Amino acid sequence: MYHYDQRPGTQFSEAAQSFMRDIQSSEYVVLCGRNNCGKSYLLKTLTQQLGERASYLGPARYQNFNVIGSFAPNRNQRRRTRKHQEFMNQWRNQQQNLDNSPFNLQQAIAELTNEKREQLIEIMQSLLGSKMELRHTVENNSMSQQYISVDGHNISFTSSGYRLITSLITSLLDEEFDTFFIDEPELGISPEAQGLFSDFLFNKEIRDRYFGHIKTLVLATHSTIFLDRNQITNNYFVEKDGDIIDITRVDNVSDINRMHFFLLGNRLETLYMPSSIIIVEGKSDYKFINRLLNVRYDNSNVSVIQANGDSRIKEIFNLTKSIFGDIQKSPYKDRVFVVLDSVHGPGLKASLEAMGLPSENIVTWNKNGIEYYYPEKIIRSIYGSSGEIEIDGDIVRLNGIEHNKNKLADLVVDKMTKDTELTEEFQDEFLAKIEPLI
Repeated sequence: MYHYDQRPGTQFSEAAQSFMRDIQSSEYVVLCGRNNCGKSYLLKTLTQQLGERASYLGPARYQNFNVIGSFAPNRNQRRRTRKHQEFMNQWRNQQQNLDNSPFNLQQAIAELTNEKREQLIEIMQSLLGSKMELRHTVENNSMSQQYISVDGHNISFTSSGYRLITSLITSLLDEEFDTFFIDEPELGISPEAQGLFSDFLFNKEIRDRYFGHIKTLVLATHSTIFLDRNQITNNYFVEKDGDIIDITRVDNVSDINRMHFFLLGNRLETLYMPSSIIIVEGKSDYKFINRLLNVRYDNSNVSVIQANGDSRIKEIFNLTKSIFGDIQKSPYKDRVFVVLDSVHGPGLKASLEAMGLPSENIVTWNKNGIEYYYPEKIIRSIYGSSGEIEIDGDIVRLNGIEHNKNKLADLVVDKMTKDTELTEEFQDEFLAKIEPLI
């Protein structure tokens, strides 16, 4: 048990230490993980290890200012030496986890070379379409203080997001450093701007033009936009067990899909996509299963697709595959289901499995027809008797009463409620597989 003001004895696993060496020599690295998994601690540790060549930008970078101060360098101390000392003093002396970093946007802009300031203006125009320029507070007086104008207004009146992305660009333009660690670059920035910014970082031509001095760029993020999809092994997942931080490298497409899925909150619904897809044979199957899921799970987002016969099930599944790519490497691998009657096309199950559908996701009823699996109490209320129904083509009979399948399906779904008791086979063979995904 730690004392209330005692700093945690955080350490890195052997595997993590090995990956940390790899990270230091990589061109682009992305760290993902849950809150409090050690991503920020990892960035700060790497900054400490690399010394003066490394720049760290923490998440607390929201700043405002009215005028640009003058740049008066200390001849006896290099800028990057001063910045590193500021970082180390903060890192060593903090009695709690501070998210800020020794970065001052007003000062950082003043310390850029004229060429780099012009590039900053150029990039901001390209990214956000806003005209940034340096102006004097008193017109026609070059001795007056300067300020940054954005579309004719002082930068202090721009949104926090504008200033946050200005901080990112300004930090990266500083040629004093060749290694940059940025904690949560997405903070306060719209997804569109995030995408444009990540394009800048991934585009080799743009990177060479503006950021040619950068040898290594490491981002810790909760945004899918900054994942490296060109070189997936540049992505790492960070975890912590007690005081031990571990790092796992993405090795294949399946891993990167899982990471992407994790950053979406492990919910496909966040993309307005269904949490599961269920392909059924006919109209009655569709009516019953779709109604059941809607009344039983109020907030479910399951897509039930009617194939109009088992001959079209492969076609529908193949269409699903074309949308999500390799189903085996997709987040939908375990979320697509096919429901079949006991009698179906020869080789259908084998074909679906060969196409990538897991065998356990193919539900095959023991009896030939969804009608056998309608709730017993509802069947009794419709036919006035319990017992085994008889199916003759399109007609379903019991107790001398008959309905066609479509009419019976309508009668059944009209009586469905959230608490309707289901047959044991329907519950065990179908619903038990779907419920964990809803």
